[in-house]
Amino acid sequence: MKRSIKALGVCLLAGAAAVTVTGCGKVNKDYDVYFFNQKSEIADSLNDLADEYEAQTGKKVKVFTVGTTEGSETMRSELKSKEYPTLFSSNAISFEEWKSAGYAAGVEEISNPELKTLYESVPDALKLQFESEGNYGIPYNIEGYGLIADRQMLEDILGVTDLNAFTADYKEADYEEFQQMIVALNDYINDGKSESFTLNGNSYETQSDKTDLTENLNGVFSIAGAEKWTYGNHFGNYPISTVYQNIYDVRESDPDKADLMKSSIVKSLQELDFLSNYAAGPDGATKRGSQFINSTVTGYDQAVQTFAEGKAVFIKNGNWIYSNVADIAPEVADRLIMLPMKLNFSDDDIHVDGLTVDQMNRSVPEFVSQYYIINKKATEQEKKDAEDFLLWLNTSETGQDYIVNKFAFVPFNADEDTTLENPLSNDLITYKRDNDLLANPFDAAPSSWGLESYGKYIMEDLFTDPDPWSEDELNDIADECISYWKSGMDEW
Repeated sequence: MKRSIKALGVCLLAGAAAVTVTGCGKVNKDYDVYFFNQKSEIADSLNDLADEYEAQTGKKVKVFTVGTTEGSETMRSELKSKEYPTLFSSNAISFEEWKSAGYAAGVEEISNPELKTLYESVPDALKLQFESEGNYGIPYNIEGYGLIADRQMLEDILGVTDLNAFTADYKEADYEEFQQMIVALNDYINDGKSESFTLNGNSYETQSDKTDLTENLNGVFSIAGAEKWTYGNHFGNYPISTVYQNIYDVRESDPDKADLMKSSIVKSLQELDFLSNYAAGPDGATKRGSQFINSTVTGYDQAVQTFAEGKAVFIKNGNWIYSNVADIAPEVADRLIMLPMKLNFSDDDIHVDGLTVDQMNRSVPEFVSQYYIINKKATEQEKKDAEDFLLWLNTSETGQDYIVNKFAFVPFNADEDTTLENPLSNDLITYKRDNDLLANPFDAAPSSWGLESYGKYIMEDLFTDPDPWSEDELNDIADECISYWKSGMDEW
């Protein structure tokens, strides 16, 4: 917090000094680009970047940073001021306001041909669109999530020295093969038994002996049962993705379309019923019941620690977990891999054109938290300067170095030569390159749906129940989740 406040203070002083108003009301600016940034964690690096840009081009960039919680209100004021930002940031939901008010320039309005090509190169799943059309921004960063594992842990369990064949077969495996693998891993953990299973039709076998690494295992999955958002939000995205292609589809659809989610919601809950039977805790297996939602046992930090200490084979999480694991076990952090979450769906559950269960089972959700947007209402010269800066940031050697090494971001236009310190981020680049991507339509779900509906039922009604969850109960929960969704859409 101190770092962000300090950065904001510097920016405010810089902003005050950068603009003067003459007696006739004309604004004189001693900068060429005014960039309104809503990622406070990169504020210091952005100021350094602005200095680099000025040194290389002679163009001065004013950077103004606020946190995302107060960003919209401040930006409304700034966009209406005489010293408006010529380049600003926004997430996909808030963007609707800026586009409707005429502030967002689309790809067709970009005059720089190289930047226009960059806009057009953004994958469809990551584009900033309005009414499902066009592209109005360049992604700051790509984030994504899936099933995280320690490469060495899997190699020890399987008795292999190269995990590439396993990961390739895993990505193509179906849900039934995934279940067989989990049962085999559980038998290995509990009984030290050698068990065989197949992935993509190819046979694998757990070892009969444990290693120094695998002997610490308490279960297959580390699950943050006490944190509704970890499954209410991210796991909830999977059933949503069977019906809605992206956030724009959610926003523009009739409320009754939510009825199509019922079968996939039920099946996602059935999958959690299965997964939660193989949960690891800090001191042994964790069984469903009151302890399963006890923050001292299954809180987020504890779940990460359980995984990082080698007590669980997998944890469902995102590339952001790298720094948390590195703080606990740096050697484990460097060995992390991201696998797709296998899903208990059939093609009959999917209502998105072109999407199949096979594609979902080999893909990971990737999303963009913020976009760079050119201010359409800026003067032609201001827009040109903003375009030049945005192109330089995303294509120059210096700009790419800042994005990858100073911001620690995954650039949307990363290629096979882009390598980051975070191995999970490198995996995201591979999934994007192979077009094995799911969108994150959950981001447009009605307010608190993940926490107060889907996630709440999972935590309070299901994770506390040690018995198998009945299909009648799961159908009732799915109906309640859909009802909550529809009522939330009415409030938009």
